[in-house]
Amino acid sequence: MRGVLLAVFLAGATALATALATALATLPVKFGDALNPKFHHPRCLQCHQFNSARQQGRAYHSHSARFLCDKCHSTNITGLPRGEWIAPPERMDWTDLNARDTCLLIKRNLAGEDPAQKMLTHLLGDVRVRWALDSGMTPGGRFPAVPGGYAEFAKQAQEWVEGGMLCE
Repeated sequence: MRGVLLAVFLAGATALATALATALATLPVKFGDALNPKFHHPRCLQCHQFNSARQQGRAYHSHSARFLCDKCHSTNITGLPRGEWIAPPERMDWTDLNARDTCLLIKRNLAGEDPAQKMLTHLLGDVRVRWALDSGMTPGGRFPAVPGGYAEFAKQAQEWVEGGMLCE
């Protein structure tokens, strides 16, 4: 009798554990769960602060004139074709914002049709984002790599977008 009860208990516990694991795996990904630290990493902020007067971005303190980015970020340094370099506008500087506010700012700047597709195109298809995650070589050297690299970032970004781009 004990053996039967133990078998029933173990079967129930196994089923419960499986159901719990499935439920947790299907929970939507929130921006703050994994992406926020990556968006606030020096490799991302290097460009996203560039035109920020508020943060005294590199355009204000390290560049004597506002040259086109690809004058320095040349093909031999970055591996990218000329014309691919453009710094984000000041409204895309999320420095010092918490996870929720960073997420809301990003979403607010995706005006127009299909913001999810715009987000995926930028995060997964933009050569500058890929460069920052894979290489990060600048005329002044490399910044530390984003933890997890491109593969982890792409997986987390895809899950976040497919989960509805939640900011909670």
